[in-house]
Amino acid sequence: MKLSERLALLKAGYSKDEINALIEDDAEEAKKTPAEPENTGADDMMKVMAALANEVKDLKTAVYAKNIAASEVQKAGSPTAEDILASLINPPTDDRKEK
Repeated sequence: MKLSERLALLKAGYSKDEINALIEDDAEEAKKTPAEPENTGADDMMKVMAALANEVKDLKTAVYAKNIAASEVQKAGSPTAEDILASLINPPTDDRKEK
């Protein structure tokens, strides 16, 4: 208890013995309740960051898998669907036949 608080109690009419009893009660109460360490939230923040990192990793893996599935492997010399459709609409001309 601060000195200013003790003086305020004296001015309010409390005796020295009553003030000492209040101080002892406060000290006993402080001993009974263990001081809990302050939780700054760092543990919670680290859990959130780890979960976020795992989500990003899973998302990256999913994007890679989707890109691999959507990619087309083309063999050299094999016509694509666009080439076949173009040859039907506008067939290539052979210049040797026209002469």
